[in-house]
Amino acid sequence: MKEKFEIFIAKHHLSCLKKEVSLKFFTTIKCGGEADYLAEPDSYGELLKIFKFICENNIPYKILGNGSNILVSDEGFQGIVISLKNFPYSIEIHDKRLTVAAQIEGAHLQKKCILEGLSGLEFLSGIPGTVGGIIAMNAGAFGHEVNSVLGSVKAVTHEGKIVSIQAENIDFSYRKTKLPFENYIITEGIFNVHKKDMHEVKELCDSYISQRKSTNLRHALTFGSTFKNGPDYYAGELIEKCGLKGYAIGDAQISKTHANFIINNGNASSKDVYLLTEKMKDEVKKKFGINLELEIKLWGDFSYARK
Repeated sequence: MKEKFEIFIAKHHLSCLKKEVSLKFFTTIKCGGEADYLAEPDSYGELLKIFKFICENNIPYKILGNGSNILVSDEGFQGIVISLKNFPYSIEIHDKRLTVAAQIEGAHLQKKCILEGLSGLEFLSGIPGTVGGIIAMNAGAFGHEVNSVLGSVKAVTHEGKIVSIQAENIDFSYRKTKLPFENYIITEGIFNVHKKDMHEVKELCDSYISQRKSTNLRHALTFGSTFKNGPDYYAGELIEKCGLKGYAIGDAQISKTHANFIINNGNASSKDVYLLTEKMKDEVKKKFGINLELEIKLWGDFSYARK
């Protein structure tokens, strides 16, 4: 893979590609190893070339937003990580449609909606991540999910084409969004919004943020919720009932405030964090017979952690 990719880089003079990049500081939990390559294209031309080559050669890849829901193996990720942070930065308003570039952070989107008096996306207030990640995870809170406000997405396909997909042709489920392609990269989201007094929008956003503050650790090194909630249970409550609040492995600790949050107290390894997730799963299974499902994404091989 590496030799083939090196030839491709040289042939196309792609300076947006870097080799052996530590992903530790690209994640909010602040641990993990290196990626073989990090691609940071600044145009559709570069992205289309890179992504088509990746798909044609079956090269492992991951899409990086602001790293708020990923745990990278200490042994790194053998493949290519693609970041859209250098892509054109745009938010455009057309009547009741808001078109937002995938790399824009949710907090910036929230500020824009307040300033323009646009309502409909207030429930996303305080959710970490970029717009692309928020769409890909079908993020939600307070009884709302992205699929209820998404009109369409723009994406790059494995064939190196730019396509627009209407929301009705997208498969949404809990914390998951699937486009009608095997491989794709979301580059824009188009949301349905409506005009409202900016003070009312701000008031609702502030209300949601205030409610989230009671459970979120806004300044801690964490990726937010570790496990998905079920149809009839909250993962945090089950973990708390297992007496695991404050439980630690190395420098990784289950939050004393919210049992579904893991905190890096400074020097946690990904192995520490991973073993903590396994402990949480095991104890909940033992006590309640429920198999918790990770909300975070694991990048790389974690078999070393089980030895």
